[in-house]
Amino acid sequence: MSEILEPSGRTAVVTGAASGIGRSLALQMADAGAMLVITDINAEGLKAVAGELEAKGTKVFAPVVDMGDFAAVDAFAEKVISVAGDSLAFVFANAGIHGLTPAIDPDLEMFDKVIRINLMGPVHMCKAFVPRLMARGGPAQVVVTGSQASFLAAPGIAPYVAAKHGVWGFVDSLRIELLMAKSEVGVSVVAPSRVDTGITRQRLDEYRALGGEKAVQDYLASMAGADPIAEVILREAIKREFWIIPSHESTLDAFKSRAQAIIDAMPAGMIAG
Repeated sequence: MSEILEPSGRTAVVTGAASGIGRSLALQMADAGAMLVITDINAEGLKAVAGELEAKGTKVFAPVVDMGDFAAVDAFAEKVISVAGDSLAFVFANAGIHGLTPAIDPDLEMFDKVIRINLMGPVHMCKAFVPRLMARGGPAQVVVTGSQASFLAAPGIAPYVAAKHGVWGFVDSLRIELLMAKSEVGVSVVAPSRVDTGITRQRLDEYRALGGEKAVQDYLASMAGADPIAEVILREAIKREFWIIPSHESTLDAFKSRAQAIIDAMPAGMIAG
């Protein structure tokens, strides 16, 4: 597998491109010389981003696709592969939604919706694109957006945490299988810390109720902008790294604590034999 995959002159697919990280990824890929295929369920937002790309002189295709509908995703992949051909080099499975419901008594309708988009969406994208990319031959990188919730839990967002934990497990399994197959298709999983997007801002009322405006301001201050997060993602995706973790020091500290707790529990659970 080649170590560097340059975007210039190649095609990139970005899902969830109407806002947030997806929008930033699309615009930065365009600046790097790539042609763009962008999609989102938000038709109005998608049209606006397509306009921004076209204003840069970027060639763009922007259909509305529901990531929870495998038939639609599969048809989308078939169209992209047939049009982009050998130029397709990056697939960013980035679309996602939040899910504000507790683990104690979860809203099952909300749970199903979040799993459908945040976990099955990436599964659908990988099922639709990876075999086609392997059959086509040549290098490509599939980049799946997880979260710090892929390895850290939090209260009040149980379906989001469950889905993002699942994303890590699925993509890591895919990584192993692609290595076993000696494929030129690589995968990355992105696990950013809090990003200032429409998704994270859905919790502002919750924080306001808990601690007033001070809690809201502290919450906002804990987040990074989508543009610097996208810069890290692109830098590492081009290098074809598996783990891409744009994070704060606090995220690192929290992960160290969780990892150490797991390590400490292993001797206690040793099976006598």
